[in-house]
Amino acid sequence: MIVATALAIALSGHAARGQIERRHLASDGWSIRLYRDTFTGALSCSLASKTMRFRRDALIFHLGHPPDTTHAYFRIDGAPARPVAEGFSEVQARGFFPRRGWIDDPTGGDVALPAAWMQGAKRIDIRASWRTRPRKFDISRFAEALSAARAAGCSERAL
Repeated sequence: MIVATALAIALSGHAARGQIERRHLASDGWSIRLYRDTFTGALSCSLASKTMRFRRDALIFHLGHPPDTTHAYFRIDGAPARPVAEGFSEVQARGFFPRRGWIDDPTGGDVALPAAWMQGAKRIDIRASWRTRPRKFDISRFAEALSAARAAGCSERAL
């Protein structure tokens, strides 16, 4: 009975109430969430849209299931198509690995590319394989959303 009560309290969030301050901001289709640990003062943030998220200097595009994105190609603003594999080492060096990793399960439907490659871009098209149609992602407001997150106090370490 005591274990069940403790589990119910933990799942309902009562145990953490007052320890984490939460803020939510919106910026041109992007959601900025800030979480401050009131005990340590540590801040963590997330920046995401419906189909994209920013983490550790990488833009992660969600193509959905079940595409195997290991051999996907991308095109920025109509430039020539390039394999997403060009970005693997750079995003992995920053600590990003897709759900369960590319090697274990490349079917997570995510493509991660270095955010620096997107500077000034308006659109990115990603095709998971020759059998699928390219997905179009509007990244024209990403820079503004990232600036808004930083203005709200999100540092590179917090994002």
